[in-house]
Amino acid sequence: MKTVFLDYRNVSGHANKMTLLLGNFDGVHLGHQRLVLEGKKATEGDLGVLLFDGNPADYFDSGKSHQVLTSLEDKLRLFASLGIDVAYVLHIDQDFFALSAEEYVIKVLKPLNPSLLVVGSDYTFGRGAAGNASLLGSLFPVREVPLLDYKGKKASTQRIISALGKGDLSAVAGQLGRDYEIHGTVGHGFGNGRKIGFPTANLELNTPYVLPKDGVYAGLAFLRGRPYPTLINVGDNPTVGLLRHARVECYLKGFAGSCYGETIYVQFQKRLRDEKQFTSLEELKEQITKDVASLD
Repeated sequence: MKTVFLDYRNVSGHANKMTLLLGNFDGVHLGHQRLVLEGKKATEGDLGVLLFDGNPADYFDSGKSHQVLTSLEDKLRLFASLGIDVAYVLHIDQDFFALSAEEYVIKVLKPLNPSLLVVGSDYTFGRGAAGNASLLGSLFPVREVPLLDYKGKKASTQRIISALGKGDLSAVAGQLGRDYEIHGTVGHGFGNGRKIGFPTANLELNTPYVLPKDGVYAGLAFLRGRPYPTLINVGDNPTVGLLRHARVECYLKGFAGSCYGETIYVQFQKRLRDEKQFTSLEELKEQITKDVASLD
C-alpha cells in the first residue's frame, strides 16, 4: 500500500481513477471494513482511504475521551492488510476544523479527484458537521453504505470503548472482527515479577490507547515477529504499591532474555479475573502460577 502525506492547504490530485473511502476509522471495525468491501465491488481503479494524522477529538472540548483504539500506524497496517492501494494521510490542526463543508470539498476532495466516494450513512464533515452524504452526492458519485448492526445496535467505536470498559472482550472482538490489540515499548518496572519467577514486560504506550477494565487477561504477544501466549495485567499493582495510572504488564510464556526498548504487540483474548491485592509476593506467585497454567 502506498502512503501519501498531505497538507490540506496544498492537496495534489491522484493520477489514476480512484474510489475513496471517507470516515474517522478509529478501530477499523467491521463497519469500516464494510466500506472497504463495498469500495472493492465498485472501483474500476485504485482503492484509497483518507486518514487524519491526529485525533479529531484533541481539537474539540466535547467532553469525549481523547483515547483511541488505533494509532495512525495501526490504521495503516490494518488497511494495508485489507487490500487498500493508497492511504492519504491528511495533516490536521485547529484551522482545519474551522473549514466549512464546502471549503473542505474545495480544498481536499476536489483536488483528489475521486471517481467515487464511499461513506457510511452517518458520515459528516466540515465545521459543525454540516456536510453529509447528501451534500457529497450532489457533487460526486457516492455510494452510501448502511451502518453495520451488532446485536440490535450500530457497531461503533463508542460501543467498543464501552465494552472495553466492562472487560467484555466478546463484544469487542464481535465488532472489530479480531482481538483488540495495542503496542508499546518495553520499559523498566519494579522487577517484582522477576523475583517470583515470572518476569514481565512493562509496556510504555506512546499512543493513548483505551485500555480494558483493570484485571488479568489471557492473550497473545508478538515480539520480534514471534507469537507468545501471554498473561496480561492491566491495573495499578495493588499488592506492591498503588500506581497513579494503570499500567500494562505482560508475562510472555516461553520467552527468555531481555527485550528492553523493543516493541511488543499485545492482543487481548480472554478476561481471566479481576485484579486482586495479595498479602505477600508468595501468595501472588501462587495465583500467577494458576493464571499461567490457564494459557495452555
